[in-house]
Amino acid sequence: MPLCSALLRQPLRLLLHSLLLCCVFFSLLGHSKPLVVATYAYPDIDRQAAVTPLANWLAAQQQQQVTVLVATKPEELVQLAVQGKADLVVPNLVAYLQIQLQNQTMLNFLVPAGQQAQQQAVYTSSLLGKNVTDFQQLQLLLQQGQPLTVFAVWPDSASGGLIATAALKQQLARQFLKLKFNYVGSHQAVLPALAASEQGLGIVASATIPAQLPKDVSEIWRSAELPFGALLCNSQTLPCHKLSQQLSKAPQAAAVLQGLQQGWAEFRQSTHLAPVDDAPYQPLRGLLSTGSAK
Repeated sequence: MPLCSALLRQPLRLLLHSLLLCCVFFSLLGHSKPLVVATYAYPDIDRQAAVTPLANWLAAQQQQQVTVLVATKPEELVQLAVQGKADLVVPNLVAYLQIQLQNQTMLNFLVPAGQQAQQQAVYTSSLLGKNVTDFQQLQLLLQQGQPLTVFAVWPDSASGGLIATAALKQQLARQFLKLKFNYVGSHQAVLPALAASEQGLGIVASATIPAQLPKDVSEIWRSAELPFGALLCNSQTLPCHKLSQQLSKAPQAAAVLQGLQQGWAEFRQSTHLAPVDDAPYQPLRGLLSTGSAK
């Protein structure tokens, strides 16, 4: 009888042991570190709401908790991504280039695209002048010692800083150093600041220019088309290629794109999320490495 009792107790012990292992597993799962979808703040736009559909999709796909992190500036977002503290990143163009330059484990994910399949949507940067009509007049004013301010968004904004700044350096050569830069924090703030000045320059995304410009303000230069900063994926924490394929074909892609369109005005003409074509970014990487972003 004691032997029979011992044999009967063995399955019970195995069952209890299995239940204990399951409890430990689910306890660890519940306390696992959440995935992070990160982006950067912008005045009067709820960027957390803009990327929440993306975060919700990732949580459902990975069966894991996901949090949204909104950095105060693009440069802070760059540091988070470079340090591996973000899993999916929604950057601006300059932050996208900087992140890939400093952390090669952050891979291309998807990018808002235009009408044709695989065609990435584009945007441009404009240089506005108040009582300045062209580069020749601008150079003459600087040679005469006229103080001029350039109103721009951020030094690490492509359409609101970097691209037109590089054009000014090229056109003005040593006279460029006589310009004073005033970074006002948003595209919408550039034109009012420029209009209120006696004479100066403004750098904005072309799409933000109104049909009717203020008196004595004109567009004096427009860039070639720029690609959007693509979404980035941390290959150390996520199966990036698999996830990008899944999202591009998922029914939730429409909601993800709609959220991005609410957060970024330049995305509003995009029709879908597409794989990233790296070719348009190569000239910009060269521009970034020459120090034009400073």
